[in-house]
Amino acid sequence: MLTASPMTTAFLIALILGTAGSAWLWLVHNRATVVALGLRALAAMRWRESSRFVIEALEAQGFSASRLSPDPTRGQNADLLLNRGEQTWLLTFKQGVDYRIDPGMVSQMSAAVRDSNASGGIIATLGTIQGELRKHPQEIELIDGATLWPLISPLLPPSLHNDIMARARRLTVRATGIVWVVALLAGFLASLLIPDAVVDPTRDSADTAAASAERADGPSQAESDAQIQAPPISGSEDEQRRDIVAAVGRLPGISRASWATRSTLVALVNADASEQQIDGICKVLAPYEDLRYSRVQLQPPPGSETPVRFLQCNWS
Repeated sequence: MLTASPMTTAFLIALILGTAGSAWLWLVHNRATVVALGLRALAAMRWRESSRFVIEALEAQGFSASRLSPDPTRGQNADLLLNRGEQTWLLTFKQGVDYRIDPGMVSQMSAAVRDSNASGGIIATLGTIQGELRKHPQEIELIDGATLWPLISPLLPPSLHNDIMARARRLTVRATGIVWVVALLAGFLASLLIPDAVVDPTRDSADTAAASAERADGPSQAESDAQIQAPPISGSEDEQRRDIVAAVGRLPGISRASWATRSTLVALVNADASEQQIDGICKVLAPYEDLRYSRVQLQPPPGSETPVRFLQCNWS
């Protein structure tokens, strides 16, 4: 009769808990920490400096600044004026990370748009948007901190960007150590409560005989699935970038693709492309662990009035 020792049980439980916790910390929590630290860094700047980053991010969507300082005659309804072609847009930027866009703010902006005979308004904040405002008037665009950070992050000075990434990494490493300590403790406590596992030798013999019979008859379904499983992504980063460009360029609704920067993939979208076809870009990026979080810029065809958009792939 074979038995599993309490130490083996404790090790297996700790390994499962520690691995699961570490994966969540590095794949989800670390990214959220980077966003939180980045937004705090923007909030610590002077309003003029952080609003300049917002305007630069909006320039990728065809906007340009018409006035870079608040107009006292407009009160708090609109801080800046933007142009997009022949259209005039109003922009309000709320810098605080604790700020919440509420219905009153949207109503004030709507009134300012009407009074100014503008084409629309943008309310951007480093904070959040109240849930019920996700459906807002068509002429008002709301941008919260979680949406704003991926647009501003590539525009930051490398020293600031690297400092944010390093601080997030240190916090995640510290949290990972705590997770493993807790996992080991949980494994030890569980080993005291769970009785030793007993393996029936007759059952083991039966399983061995069944396995021998399966090998004689041919590969099992699991073995067949493993044989047809695609090999892992390999090659240098430059080779992976070329593979991504080639794969995205072959997608329906996409004319071609290229890398504008090391973190921005530009896809030229056909006029008749559907959202389902565009979402295929995320499926192309999914297997590439080092490149899957790249920003995707959806570029409309020449002559189109459709604005430039950014695709955010959700890997949570």
